[in-house]
Amino acid sequence: MLQHHEGLVTATLAANDHSAWKALKCRKDLHVVDVAPPPASGGEWLTEGFRFRPTNVVWLADPKGSEEEYVEGLGRSQRHTVRTALRDFRASTMTLEHVEKITPALAAEWLPLYRASLAGMAFAAPVVTSPEEVVGIGPDVEMLAIRDGHGNMCAGIVTLNDHRRGVYTCGLYGERDGPRSHNFSRLLDLAMMNVARAYEMPLVSRGWEPNLYGHIGKAGLAAYKRLLGFRPVPRAALRPDGSEDVLTRVVHDDGLAPPLMFFAYPTWPPEQADLMDVRLRAVVHPNPNTPFQFSVFGSDVESLAPSRSATGSPSGSAHP
Repeated sequence: MLQHHEGLVTATLAANDHSAWKALKCRKDLHVVDVAPPPASGGEWLTEGFRFRPTNVVWLADPKGSEEEYVEGLGRSQRHTVRTALRDFRASTMTLEHVEKITPALAAEWLPLYRASLAGMAFAAPVVTSPEEVVGIGPDVEMLAIRDGHGNMCAGIVTLNDHRRGVYTCGLYGERDGPRSHNFSRLLDLAMMNVARAYEMPLVSRGWEPNLYGHIGKAGLAAYKRLLGFRPVPRAALRPDGSEDVLTRVVHDDGLAPPLMFFAYPTWPPEQADLMDVRLRAVVHPNPNTPFQFSVFGSDVESLAPSRSATGSPSGSAHP
């Protein structure tokens, strides 16, 4: 009944199997319960704290009409941070390059940076392990890279130039000596916006990822992307494959990186005909009163506090 995946323990139930949930809800060796396929309505599942969610999300942002317009649209602290990173970069001997076609030699230079960035993630596994796999991602694979004054690569993003969907996508990120500073990442995000604008693409993507933070990715990763102007939408909005909708309840976060969080539909079924327009809600376990600040998500934060689930009462909304 239990599925194990890189430290995550999940149980999947049928929509009519509510009695099985009552037997599972107190198990300490279980992290998440999914109901798949989800029922037409939540019914008693919702009173137990289950929420409808896409299994994967993609992060999208509008590159705006200019670099300054994009930066001006960020929050005050992020505007300051991005402008400081730009000022320091321009005062240095570093350079930023846009490579429209990755070569095996460039991929081989980038791979150690990618491995270093994964090293600090407890459950992350590399998507690519050889230069040939990087080049073989697709015909429209590009790279944005920052080099020091000696020409050595400091950080780089493998990107996808998806003209058909009108999306410029950040694929895989690598930074020398691991992610010690967000400045390189912010500079490359800004460069992605500029490249997308030059290509006349309406959207920039920070890629897709499993819609459960605290396992491979942490809640702070989602907040970081939100701070830079990206918003999560169901992956199915761009690709009909690779994602499904399920009912989900987080049970325990033992052994993972609390707080656990996922993005849920505000209504079921979604009121919006176009999934690109869906404004997903952050659902947090155990609650927003953790060292992590959820103010970046505004009022769209809902708590699944253990005390509520223990009594079986509906989980309430909590605003940071």
